[in-house]
Amino acid sequence: MVSNTQPLSSGLVQEISFSANQPADLPSRVSPLLCTWELTPSKKGLKRQFLFKTFNNAWKFMDTVAQECKVQRHHPEWSNLYNKVTVEWTTHRPEGLSVKDVDMAEFCNKIANEIGLKDS
Repeated sequence: MVSNTQPLSSGLVQEISFSANQPADLPSRVSPLLCTWELTPSKKGLKRQFLFKTFNNAWKFMDTVAQECKVQRHHPEWSNLYNKVTVEWTTHRPEGLSVKDVDMAEFCNKIANEIGLKDS
């Protein structure tokens, strides 16, 4: 189990507030995500903006993630503007960053890479 507040280093030491009773390997799974995801101001969630080539690609991404959300019974806060999709994962009970959030962030990365992101 990880403690509720666990220092994480990924360039800079960051404080993440994890949900209670999370797997011990959770901090090591979060660390690589911080290359593309940012920690929310509350330090209880992960947020990322995905930029796709077209609106249709953004919609395909959202539809695929929405289907997985039904399976996992875990839903993001998100928004869409044309080819941009902003996704935020956090857990409300117990409050903090949980394995479900990390699983879904990893899933989002996988699907976005399969669909193809717009070159910056």
